[in-house]
Amino acid sequence: MNQSLREKGKSLKLEQIALDLGNFHLKTDLEFPAGKLSALLGPSGCGKTTLLKVIAGLETPREGRIFLGGREIGKLDSRYRNIAMVFQDYALFPHMSVEKNILYGMKAKKNRRRSLCREFLELVELKDFGQRRIPELSGGEKQRVALARALATEPDLLLLDEPLSALDARLRRSLRRQIRRIQEETGITTIHVTHDQEEAMAISDQVVLMNKGQVLQSGTPEEIYDRPANLFSASFFGQANLIPLKEAAKLPIQPREKKDLQLPVTAFHRKSSLFFRPEHLRILPPGSTGEAQDYGGPGKLSYREFAGDFHFAEITWPTGMVKAKIRELPPSLKKKDSPLVWTVSARNCLILPSSSYQLLR
Repeated sequence: MNQSLREKGKSLKLEQIALDLGNFHLKTDLEFPAGKLSALLGPSGCGKTTLLKVIAGLETPREGRIFLGGREIGKLDSRYRNIAMVFQDYALFPHMSVEKNILYGMKAKKNRRRSLCREFLELVELKDFGQRRIPELSGGEKQRVALARALATEPDLLLLDEPLSALDARLRRSLRRQIRRIQEETGITTIHVTHDQEEAMAISDQVVLMNKGQVLQSGTPEEIYDRPANLFSASFFGQANLIPLKEAAKLPIQPREKKDLQLPVTAFHRKSSLFFRPEHLRILPPGSTGEAQDYGGPGKLSYREFAGDFHFAEITWPTGMVKAKIRELPPSLKKKDSPLVWTVSARNCLILPSSSYQLLR
């Protein structure tokens, strides 16, 4: 890979960005680290693509500043920001060959253009596709050509607007690995828009979780998964068990060692919840009392399914339901409504109010 691409890692900073589109309002302060792949994640209509267009210069905010590598670009026309964007529908020229699509917009000198084109085709694993016509390609091949064409402009920033959403699940998994590999090899700062949480977790260095035009949390995939900042983050990013505090305070099994592990119901907003992931839940025989730092109680198996390397189960208890993700189901739980005791360690729980969290330690 040519040296100029390897030196393209530049940070992106958004300061007090505000944009109004009818009843939709986008407002954010945000930073994207240099040379990393960041995922913009959130439900449809949350503002992911709109934010991408603001960065690219395709939408003009009413206020705010944008810095790329320390240089303010917010007032520049999109043509002068040196940003490349790959769209969901590929936006390739169907009357041109693959090679001509990649050469279009390439900045390299004429005597180097074709050799660089070959490099980009090798990078996206389409070495012998240069003379093929766009209609002859599969969806995955078209997406890789679009990516090679974007890289060929030697951008300071690469924007990917749900590039895998039109592909089947198997091909999405394959191409997301290629996107990750290419980003690591080139070192280009990349922002990837997706609504697929698994995709965001799999390939990104940073996840920016959005809803209703606002950034609710940003951090590494591990940080957001293990320590969601609010109820929305907990439920959108992975599966979650959320028990209202007033109900959790009534659980028959409560921590027995430390008073500070008791649920402080009165100290939090009434909508706060006890949060834990399904894989942290344990299933015990009826009559068990759990360990010294456990929450839990008796319940019944209401649903189960086999997922290959684990079992997914839903357990009902007198005032609610919890989800479990475990390696093996005990032999006693082969039938629906089988009695059991479920527990979770306080060390794996959080109390989640609307905008912050507290570790129960």
